[in-house]
Amino acid sequence: MAEATAGAYYSGPLQLIQIDEDGKCHLQENAVAILNQIPGRLAVVGIAGLYRTGKSFLLNRLLGLQDGFEIGPSVNPCTKGLWIWGQPVQLAPDYYCILIDTEGLGSTQRSASCDMQILSLCILLSSYFIYNSIGAIDEQAIDELHLVLNLATHIHVKSRRKNEEEKRADLSQYFPIFLWVLRDFHLTLQDEEGAAITEKEYLERALRLVPGQEEKNQLREVIKELFRERDCVTIVRPVADEAELRNIQNVEYEKLRPQFRTQVEAFVKKVYTNLKPKKIDGAVVSGSMFVDLAAEYCKAINSSVVPTIHTAWASAIQHQLRLSLRDAVQAYRTKMNEHAMQHLPMSEDKLRDLHKVAKAEALKILLATKLDSDPRFRESRSQFATRVKQLFEHVRMENSNVSQRQCDKIARELFKSIEQKLQAKGTYQGFNDLLSDWEQLKQLYLQKSAGPSKLEVLSGWLNQQLLQAAQRLWEEFELAMEERKSQLRQQLAESEARMLQVKAPDEAQRQWLSERLDLERRLDEAKRNAESVSQKAAREKAQLLDSERTLREQMKIMQDRLNSERRVPALETTPSMASTTNSEIQNLKDSVVAMVSELRSKELQRNQMQLQVEHDKQMMSLERRFQKQLQEARSRSEQLLEKLRQSYDAEVDTLKRSQSELRDQNKDLEHKLSYAQQESKLLNRHLHESEEARRIQQRQVEVAQQQSQLLLGALERLGAGKDSDEKELLTAEDFLIWSKCQKN
Repeated sequence: MAEATAGAYYSGPLQLIQIDEDGKCHLQENAVAILNQIPGRLAVVGIAGLYRTGKSFLLNRLLGLQDGFEIGPSVNPCTKGLWIWGQPVQLAPDYYCILIDTEGLGSTQRSASCDMQILSLCILLSSYFIYNSIGAIDEQAIDELHLVLNLATHIHVKSRRKNEEEKRADLSQYFPIFLWVLRDFHLTLQDEEGAAITEKEYLERALRLVPGQEEKNQLREVIKELFRERDCVTIVRPVADEAELRNIQNVEYEKLRPQFRTQVEAFVKKVYTNLKPKKIDGAVVSGSMFVDLAAEYCKAINSSVVPTIHTAWASAIQHQLRLSLRDAVQAYRTKMNEHAMQHLPMSEDKLRDLHKVAKAEALKILLATKLDSDPRFRESRSQFATRVKQLFEHVRMENSNVSQRQCDKIARELFKSIEQKLQAKGTYQGFNDLLSDWEQLKQLYLQKSAGPSKLEVLSGWLNQQLLQAAQRLWEEFELAMEERKSQLRQQLAESEARMLQVKAPDEAQRQWLSERLDLERRLDEAKRNAESVSQKAAREKAQLLDSERTLREQMKIMQDRLNSERRVPALETTPSMASTTNSEIQNLKDSVVAMVSELRSKELQRNQMQLQVEHDKQMMSLERRFQKQLQEARSRSEQLLEKLRQSYDAEVDTLKRSQSELRDQNKDLEHKLSYAQQESKLLNRHLHESEEARRIQQRQVEVAQQQSQLLLGALERLGAGKDSDEKELLTAEDFLIWSKCQKN
């Protein structure tokens, strides 16, 4: 066997329960601190018997030590109350054994009730009970076990019983293995016929009912009923010299009688071979639960109440579950602090994964108690789930707050580029440019930001800034549009001033239509006038041509007459005839000139009318072109206004949805704030508990330093007292090591 290696253990005896003169039991803190550190399964070897019968010596041999529990030479008992060895024996990686030494029974310094308390506590706490006595099993030896008769009345399984007395069979399932050690035994083990028998057979024969001894037979029945698993070991006297016997603690183990050493080693082997973990109702008892059981038994005895196994076990389970719940919650908190709180912000999925891992590891601590079959475990697990949920909500809230601050910072830094462009008017030529920059900003934001507020800030503050930017850009475009409209109005006014006068657009349009109809009417009239003038001019021209022809013919006739008259002699021509001819010729010339002049005047008038018609056509063409441009400009303006109105309506709807989401988030934040306040109170309590645990650990470190010094001294004494003869029988220490190897 190997002793457990723990810095806070103490390689020496520690008083577990002190029993004062008034019979009050007091659990000692040093032993409690040691027991609370023992993990895994726990086996408990307790020994009891009359004082000065060598109980401590047997426990020292189980430890493999020469000097361990105190062994005294006087008639006064050396051990007061119940003691344990401060260094548990490790039997397996998760299996330990502690040894309990008890105050000797039958001392004149103690009453019978105190002896009953000692025996009851030793049996209740042990999983392997050793009863030590001197000599053979005879009537006197059985009489010395009279206290066992009262165990049934001093120990109950349940506080309420259906019958007035509880059956011993119910107690037997909670009682330890019983080993009766007979010291200074010198008899030969054989039956009436002289055949050899075993030590166990010897015990069973001694417990047979003897006719005529009803009182002692009753004791025999109680022993057999309470201790269903029982055995016996016989050990001869260690030395022959009485002086050496009185100072047996100073005699080296190798100098004791070989037969004694062989039997002692067989005793050690039997104990460790048959040793079992302590269990109650199928549940394994751990070190801390053992402390709780001892505390409950002491409390019952001090209150003059019969110790109840179920009541003590229920209290031990509840206390153990409370400790396990505290440790599990603390483990979850530590895990989340290391892997989550120090790396915020993070996504909800990652945080939930860390929560699941931390919760699973913390749950292992709760399940390590192996009390999941107990109904109280479900309540403890429910409390664990509630506490973990509260802690996780706190971490989620903190993650949300850190994410909110980080995302706000990133969003504001990224939006500065758009803000600068907005301040420089004319940088954005249209909404497409703004949307392009927005897409780039969104991509960068999604890459740099993290946490649950990532989308919240994007859909909240950033979208709001985008809407404001779009509004500013719209206002800029609207201002430019107004300026453009002003320019168009000015151009329109100038055009209208050239035509008529400045009027409103609708009145000008009606005026233009009226003037166009008037111009068309005038054009038709001008055309008709032109045609009539043309026809008249043609007729007049024809008349003129006819007149000209007629005149030409007349002139020719007159010329011919003139030429004919010239051929008459001059003397024959009278002055009156010459004068008449000249006058006709002059009239004819004047008539021709007048006709030519009138013809030229008509032609000029026709040309002027044609010029007027061409001018009117050009004016109407200009009016139609201007009207078309005005309609196109108005259509484009209406389309742009419609698009902007739709965009504005969409932005307003988005803002309304964002406002509703913010209201919901505000309500969530109020709930989270209340959770945070509750968690703050819990953290303050845990801080106080941590401080208390730190002080306890500090005391344990000091105790560990003392233990290490004592352990070094013990090792030095062991090294100095070892015999170099290799042919001697195996020592108890060697046998313990061999037994440990065999069990492993």
